[in-house]
Amino acid sequence: IGTAPSSVVTDPNGNFLYTANYGDGTVAASAIDETAGTLSGVAGTPFAAGRGSLSVVVDPTGAFVYAANETAATLSGYTANASTGILIAIAGFPISTGSRPEWLALDPNGAFLYATDVTAANQVATYGVAANGTVSASSTVRSGSFPLGVAIDPAGGFAYVANSASNSISVYSVASSTGALQEVSGSPFLAGTGPRSIAID
Repeated sequence: IGTAPSSVVTDPNGNFLYTANYGDGTVAASAIDETAGTLSGVAGTPFAAGRGSLSVVVDPTGAFVYAANETAATLSGYTANASTGILIAIAGFPISTGSRPEWLALDPNGAFLYATDVTAANQVATYGVAANGTVSASSTVRSGSFPLGVAIDPAGGFAYVANSASNSISVYSVASSTGALQEVSGSPFLAGTGPRSIAID
């Protein structure tokens, strides 16, 4: 798989598992046996990402894979072969984020990519996703302290961010045309101690 795996995600069809490896800055791709559930590495795995590869997401079509590289302060992007699971870096990646990206989420249509950025930034960045998988930064919004997990609701109307150091959850409405986030009234909301990850049913 790789060194110090930190995040896993499957493609939409459940054929491949992708793993972000923090220790060696790679993304591993494994084929999933649909009967036994066992894993086998695809040709060429693991694939170079960036130092401190922390989280990985797959777009809703399974065509693109993105990784947040915390230590390198970059994002990596790949095309994913639907038959083999092999990843090929998209031209122009990795791209600089200007801060340490922690976690990634895509909207249900794969049109917008969100990254939580920590250190001095304490923000959530929105990136527009083009048809070829390239991304472009479009906006940022403030979060609580040390934002980590981020999730988009299945309808794409709201985004949720776990603020680990401020023990809270920030909630944002999502502009359908631009993907821009706007904090809702009453946000942030109190959570338990040190929230790090979010999931929505």
